[in-house]
Amino acid sequence: MSAWRRKAIEAAPELSQTIERSWSPMAAWIELRLSFEQAVKRGDMQQPRRILDYARYCLAAPSAEINTAVALGFIEHLAEDEVVRSQLPKLISAAEVKDWRTLMLNHAGEEEIKRLEAAFRLK
Repeated sequence: MSAWRRKAIEAAPELSQTIERSWSPMAAWIELRLSFEQAVKRGDMQQPRRILDYARYCLAAPSAEINTAVALGFIEHLAEDEVVRSQLPKLISAAEVKDWRTLMLNHAGEEEIKRLEAAFRLK
């Protein structure tokens, strides 16, 4: 089993069958993003924290395919949903918002990102 797949299953063991069937890291990240959003909306922050830890691991991975998958399949979507965006200050750091700003702008507008940044200043 590939390292990315093993780490993904560790991050979201309840999705192990879906991850095992994923034909690529991008496909896995799409499934992880959907699971992340659903968990945040349910108020279950444990799974999103594990998924974010896995995202950080993938961003530091030496593989361009893994880096691209997490950036495009997950991070650029983080701020697009209002409910999820409102919970991000509980899940990520202000430094990550700054580092990921350009990616998140692909799916959230400038005003939404400014409101997210303001939430961190109030935190």
